[in-house]
Amino acid sequence: MDKLAVELLTLISFYACTDGGYTGCSLSLVSRRIRDASRPARFYSVSLVTSPTQVQQFIDCLQKERARSPDMLPRVRHLILSLFGKGLETKPSTIPPRQPTSRAEFLASLNRRTQHWRAAQDNLDGQYELTIPTLIRAVAPDLYTFALIQAQWRSSSIVRCSFPLLREFTLCGGDPSFLPFAFLPSDRPLYPSLRRLHHILAWTGRDVDFMQWAKHAPNLTHLRVSRLDHLPLITVDTLDQVIGDNYPECFPHLRRAMIEPHPAPPPCAQMSTAHLIFRDFLCYLDRLAERARVPVKVLPPCKIPPPPPGTNPQQMCIMRVRKEWLERVVEGDGCWQEGMHGNSD
Repeated sequence: MDKLAVELLTLISFYACTDGGYTGCSLSLVSRRIRDASRPARFYSVSLVTSPTQVQQFIDCLQKERARSPDMLPRVRHLILSLFGKGLETKPSTIPPRQPTSRAEFLASLNRRTQHWRAAQDNLDGQYELTIPTLIRAVAPDLYTFALIQAQWRSSSIVRCSFPLLREFTLCGGDPSFLPFAFLPSDRPLYPSLRRLHHILAWTGRDVDFMQWAKHAPNLTHLRVSRLDHLPLITVDTLDQVIGDNYPECFPHLRRAMIEPHPAPPPCAQMSTAHLIFRDFLCYLDRLAERARVPVKVLPPCKIPPPPPGTNPQQMCIMRVRKEWLERVVEGDGCWQEGMHGNSD
């Protein structure tokens, strides 16, 4: 290593720093020579999935490293960002909860849990509000892949930026709250280089208008929608429009679409209204795939396994998205593999 040219060490560092930041951090601690040679690649891939404090610490570190090397700025090319944080986790109690003995006790317990959740969510929203706009402005010009798990986060700030180099975008929880299409001109696409878009419609039930995506990602080639339900209607209707024959100007370069339906209702002895609605929705998706202008793969309905002990559903979601994101960083299949998570063409 001591005899290799600095330029070669830098190139090697880019191939090594594909694990979300651990290797980049480790290389900076080896020696001054390795730290300087690997600095441009140190933040090549970054995983921020724990807390607002982690996001702020990363921003501070990125700014310091860029100040040290203005001629070779370290750039973030691959980012996964989760806004679940730790604010909504509840510490396990050693005392088993007392079961309510009446409807009034049950409603009172439910109200207390709701108030606790809202207070925690408000606190989390406020913390992320102080860091996310700065982070997005710093990394947006350079990103190649971006996985955003925004959950219930409610943003009151609009970040004026675009993603000129972004090639792949995974969204869990609806469109980016900090970049609403309604406040932006449609004649300047936000994502001119975007090729692959994966929407995971979990946790929030927010509308996703794919007609707006067609305006802001005109070069899209691959579209995947996971956990699609029959509501909201605007999401289902606009998805039908952008992959159908009636609007060929929408996603003119689209080559493939994948749809994973929402989990089926729990089984019961007699078919309920929910089961009838779900059955009709699956039939609708089959008809949608038949009349689409591009190949559409309708996957089996999403199955959510029970979380391991000590893991909540939010953490399972983060782990799955992070795994698929890491695969795509090194140009693996990720969510585009068929079967449980889709198939690459």
